[in-house]
Amino acid sequence: MPIENIHAIVITYNPELNNVKKLITSLKQQNVSPLIVDNGTLNEEEVSYLSAIAHVITLKDNEGIAKAQNIGISFAKKNNADAVIFFDQDSQISSNFVESLVTDYLSVKAHDKSIGIIGPTFIDSRYKFYYKQISLNRIGIRKKISPEQFDEPFKATLIISSGSFIPISVLDSVGYMDESFFIDYVDTEWCLRAIAKGYSVYVSTSAVMEHAIGDKMINFMGLHIPVHSPIRRYYRIRNAILFSSYAHIPLMLKIRDNFMNLIHQTIITISQKDKLNNFKTAIRAIKDGFQGKSGK
Repeated sequence: MPIENIHAIVITYNPELNNVKKLITSLKQQNVSPLIVDNGTLNEEEVSYLSAIAHVITLKDNEGIAKAQNIGISFAKKNNADAVIFFDQDSQISSNFVESLVTDYLSVKAHDKSIGIIGPTFIDSRYKFYYKQISLNRIGIRKKISPEQFDEPFKATLIISSGSFIPISVLDSVGYMDESFFIDYVDTEWCLRAIAKGYSVYVSTSAVMEHAIGDKMINFMGLHIPVHSPIRRYYRIRNAILFSSYAHIPLMLKIRDNFMNLIHQTIITISQKDKLNNFKTAIRAIKDGFQGKSGK
């Protein structure tokens, strides 16, 4: 099936408008239909500004990235899209990003019909290193993959949603994003669900994006730990507990992520100024996770 109608879904929350405009302009130059889904932060003037360059859907409140993505998918499908590409509000792409991503997808599809999603190679925007990709074996033991060693698209297990290309037919088969997670682990769960349904996850070597995880990075005894806001840490800790009940999540990944989240939270709490807030956040996240609280 030819890939002709691609919709880009850009999720925003208090965005820097000039960054969004730059991304939208680049997408349109690459023959992609852009859609902005804002999580309840744009005022009328900002909506008017962005509506001049893209279709804008505004939510009344912050409904989370999963719901915003699902609204975008539904819009794309209604408008006969063949595929979607997800972007964050601060994503910046090269002039041939989409062509590179689609070309790599089609090259894989020619020999592996199981491909369900392909994402770009990421370079840290602050420190300029390549982010390692993650591959899991059947029980969930992780292996880090250095993308620099590949000249062609390669298999992985977990990729982040930003910059990822997914055909609508695959979304219809696998299902949309799980809104119970609100923000963290949305892409992780979807990738593992797709694999459980027989699809493969790939990383493009020719489509490259810069990205920054966390507000900053701390180094503790060789561990590079991204520091997120307390509310982001809440969802990361809570959602790791929640997804531990999912049958398609490998056992060792459940153990590893819950353990490492607690280690990271302890280090962040000790090393950051707002110790009490970080501690209370962790306790609330653990409590809510075990009580099965989902969504926002």
